[in-house]
Amino acid sequence: MKALIRVTGAVQGVGYRPFVAELANKYELRGEVKNLGGIVEITAEGDGDKISSFADELRTNSPSGSIVLRVSLDYSKCNEPEGQIDHSGFRIVESSGEFDKNYLPVFPPDIGICPTCMKELLDKKDRRYRYPLISCASCGPRFSILKELPYDRETTTMDVFSMCPVCEKEYRSGRRRHAQTISCHDCGPQIVFRSGNDGDFFEKEDALSQATRVIRDGGIIGIKGIGGYQLAASPYNYDTVKRLRLLKGREQKPFAVMFDSVRKIEQFCFVSELEKKYLESSARPIVLLDKKEDPFAENVCGDSRQIGGFLPSSGVHRLLTLELSELIVTSGNISGEPMITDDTVFADKFMDSIDGILYYERDILRPLDDSVLQIYRSEDGYECPRFIRRARGYVPLPMFLEKPLKDKILYEAYGADLKNSFAIGFGDRIIQSQFFGDMEDYSVLKLQRNELPEFEKIFRTDNLSTEKKIAISDMHPGYHSAVLADEAGGERLKIQHHHAHIGSVMAENALTECIGVAFDGTGYGTDNTIWGSEFLICRSGDFERAGHFKSVRIAGSDEAMKNAEISAFCYLYDSGIDIPDHILNESEKGLLKAALQNNINVHKSSGMGRLFDAVSCILGVCNYNSYEGECAIKLQNKAEDYLKSRKSDDIVKNLPISELIRINYDNEEYIPDMQKLLGYLTDNANRKDTGMLAYAFHNVIAQITLRVCLKLREMTGLNSICLSGGVFTNRVLLSLCERLLVNDGFVVYYNRVFPTNDQGISAGQIYLADLKEKLN
Repeated sequence: MKALIRVTGAVQGVGYRPFVAELANKYELRGEVKNLGGIVEITAEGDGDKISSFADELRTNSPSGSIVLRVSLDYSKCNEPEGQIDHSGFRIVESSGEFDKNYLPVFPPDIGICPTCMKELLDKKDRRYRYPLISCASCGPRFSILKELPYDRETTTMDVFSMCPVCEKEYRSGRRRHAQTISCHDCGPQIVFRSGNDGDFFEKEDALSQATRVIRDGGIIGIKGIGGYQLAASPYNYDTVKRLRLLKGREQKPFAVMFDSVRKIEQFCFVSELEKKYLESSARPIVLLDKKEDPFAENVCGDSRQIGGFLPSSGVHRLLTLELSELIVTSGNISGEPMITDDTVFADKFMDSIDGILYYERDILRPLDDSVLQIYRSEDGYECPRFIRRARGYVPLPMFLEKPLKDKILYEAYGADLKNSFAIGFGDRIIQSQFFGDMEDYSVLKLQRNELPEFEKIFRTDNLSTEKKIAISDMHPGYHSAVLADEAGGERLKIQHHHAHIGSVMAENALTECIGVAFDGTGYGTDNTIWGSEFLICRSGDFERAGHFKSVRIAGSDEAMKNAEISAFCYLYDSGIDIPDHILNESEKGLLKAALQNNINVHKSSGMGRLFDAVSCILGVCNYNSYEGECAIKLQNKAEDYLKSRKSDDIVKNLPISELIRINYDNEEYIPDMQKLLGYLTDNANRKDTGMLAYAFHNVIAQITLRVCLKLREMTGLNSICLSGGVFTNRVLLSLCERLLVNDGFVVYYNRVFPTNDQGISAGQIYLADLKEKLN
């Protein structure tokens, strides 16, 4: 009997064809397996029961890194008559240029070094002992080196490296069978260390020894990682870290630390089973972990309550941590700029400022930062990952939709200008790009402009069965991303910023209607003011603004985003509350007052981020954002400190929560007013515990959220709540909102697949655009 089997999913670049061949031999089947651009096609001949069992095992068993969505078995679609396969046994056929026109191909991300390669790397008897670029069919670079599909050696940057006879033999059988990145000491790319002092070059083991020595002696080196250049230094040397901060233009933001093992991380951090799972996963993300103790120089993590910990993602990193145990490893760029992938560009930019560069000869085609996530724990004990940055290890894995997008439409979404990513959508999937950064920086804009055509090429969008393309952007008239969408051609659609935040949650959960609560720092509204604390009624791609925190006139534009004293002054001035002495000097107060009275460089904003900044300043917690969200993060820390120090039945004692809540109803919108709350916080800033007041603020925001949602449920009958926006990275606020809403019978959703910050916007834009199209 003969059958045609098609496997759909992330089944390229993960050793799937060798896996199929081994499985076919197990069931004594003849035939062949080949890639068809995102689909693996298998022709199998043999006993009918064995073919059926073979297909069943394909559904239940797959190699690490693969995602199997669908396995179809058809006995009627084989073109050749039974018994006419012109070969014996089972073979792997070279990849085909054919593609299914009804689906975007699925391709895996870069895969962190696997346990078997790690073992070989440290095994003195193995031929790849201490080969820094070790990889196999199940691990190694993938998306970062891919030129185009199908995935074969000649379509990657490994095409310039010819296999030695031994690697050629391994390529035909064993665990490196058809491993496109197969290489070794004799034939693969080699590492080189270029000294920053005298420009000397060291190779292979000497390169590793020199790099290790420089770091141990307090130096800073560049490392060519999987997704681009990184800067590395010891976390124990205060002066070195200070120098690294100056080099990157990174004043206070904590650095992530690479450890040699989870066991070592556990010495310094609390690590749950789920956190351990993600640390050890093939993606090797940075995981934000609560500290037990902080042994590092005080300027590594500052007063952060967490350490961003992660494990080596490549043999290069593993060999360095083998000698040094812990390393600061951060992107090799000036803060705000994209990662650098080009050897010459990195050397020209940093060679005079650092102590050496450890690099190799294989090219990187696209920059991919380390992904960053944290594990959120709800009050009922539920845990889930939440992305802060989604990049290496996860991109370009798609999100598969429960209900496909409208037939024959290609959607391209350009995201927002801050934390930009774009996305493409077709059929039953949305593929979001890596994190790019803020498009005010020209290098970020240039990178985004170049990367979308590369995505279109890799995912063969010109091959899809489409009737039209829709380019989607934010409504903001000044956004660079909107200009790129204008240049794209095809139909144009603009989606309001906060609606798109909610759309990203709706996409993850296949919702067509909900009450959306979007809290962030800024976003252009339909009334030409800045929004950021929105209650939206969302139905079938459209929305109604049903409420928002009171808009306040903010002076200072961009500086107000950083200087929390400006936000505090403007909020207190708007509420008629006397400005405390610690907020600005008298001259600065006079200037701001004049600006507000004369409407000079003033804009209206309901941004929740600015309110958090204002309260952080009023309470004396933090008065300036040296990095994004610093004031809000430190305010959250104070609230968490209070929670940890109090008994559960004592948390809200003596907090006049209900007295501080005032919700007005004006022009068919619910508008919470912060006057009473701000007055209470200002009056008690020097009288009561700061942590208690920080928690009181979070509690009031959550209570207001509940009360507005109750009114909207009564008005609309909607019971599903979607929470999104960068402010919901705050785990105290999210936990409070979730508990209060769930206790009142709401079904609560928040981002788990896409970041809750602006990086998730592009996915929401596609989902909402499709809901609109389905109405036509």
